Amino acid sequence: MRRAPGSAAEPATVRCYGQDVRYQLVGWAGRPLETRPLPISARLRAEVLAPARCAQCGRTPVRHGVVLNVDLRVPLDWGGTNDPENLQPLCEECQDGRRQYLQTYSAYADRIRHAASFDEPQKRIGELLRAFQGDWVPTDLIGIVASAKEYQEDYQRRIRDLRYLGWDYEQQKRHYEGARVKVYYRLLQAAPWPVSIRSAIKAEERRRKASRRADD
Repeated sequence: MRRAPGSAAEPATVRCYGQDVRYQLVGWAGRPLETRPLPISARLRAEVLAPARCAQCGRTPVRHGVVLNVDLRVPLDWGGTNDPENLQPLCEECQDGRRQYLQTYSAYADRIRHAASFDEPQKRIGELLRAFQGDWVPTDLIGIVASAKEYQEDYQRRIRDLRYLGWDYEQQKRHYEGARVKVYYRLLQAAPWPVSIRSAIKAEERRRKASRRADD
């Protein structure tokens, strides 16, 4: 069975009829996601690898013998760049695992790229939730898109900001998907974006504080 150039086929169903083996294609996973950074200078590579520790698992070359590579927080296919803020050190094992994980969302690449293009982190998160059209979105993916323009250490707070802007969502914790609890979000209601997201959030905060004082 031949594959289309640049595409990856999903596992096929195998059926045996005597000595005749037939394969049924289930679907296409899309072209491989480009997660490797474009060529960077030796100075920038040294700067990214300077912490000498994998940003994901914390292992180091000295103590654990791992090899560190420069990796993209936001893949090129999702609008990522070679800017220093988008680069991180990952060991080979974490880099391969992360690439396989991100590949599972290749079908959403265009919508993820669109969401990652906005300047405000709240807007990037909101548009990502909207792009999945009511499907559950893992926080790992939300964190990546939230940091598309600048790294967001507390992107959960940016998610909460959406409720100050008239958006609504629900959260789900899954205890059966590995060693750690995984959290997902699903959009329930979207709202028009204000001209100034920051001003709208501050205005809503003031309104809520005044309402609480009135109730007291």
